[in-house]
Amino acid sequence: MTLQNLSIWLLAIALILHTIAEVWLPAYAKVKPDWHLLVFDGQSPVYDHRALFLENIPVFLFAIVTAFAGWQWQILGMILPAVGLTHPLLDHLFLSWKYRQLRPGTLTGLLLLFPLSIWVYYLGYTRHLLTLSAGLISGAIGLAISVWLLWETIQASHSGIP
Repeated sequence: MTLQNLSIWLLAIALILHTIAEVWLPAYAKVKPDWHLLVFDGQSPVYDHRALFLENIPVFLFAIVTAFAGWQWQILGMILPAVGLTHPLLDHLFLSWKYRQLRPGTLTGLLLLFPLSIWVYYLGYTRHLLTLSAGLISGAIGLAISVWLLWETIQASHSGIP
């Protein structure tokens, strides 16, 4: 496995870890005394673990599909680092600052996704793997995804959903 392919897969794993930190750990914290209910039988009075899993299947699939696409299908593969750059800034840094409270997933977003995304772009630039058009198109798609996630988060906070 080449360094550039490894970088994409590490970024995909970071996105999966970030999703776990963003969604599953807060759910676990709310049912900590009865965590086995959340994990094993879904009888938690606070969260339905199946719903958590089903809501996040698209994120897991996105990470795996874009990692497989990697450098071969740059427009698809480079959406992953575009989201890795924009999502932590918009959805975590901005909203943490706005609400003056650290949001779940902020640390994994800023300490894993963001630097690994910069590394992927650095490898693409220094090894002449990324074309300008593919970078711009995938970057625009990644930014659109991050803006949509930000909008969803703001809508959920206005409706009282954690």
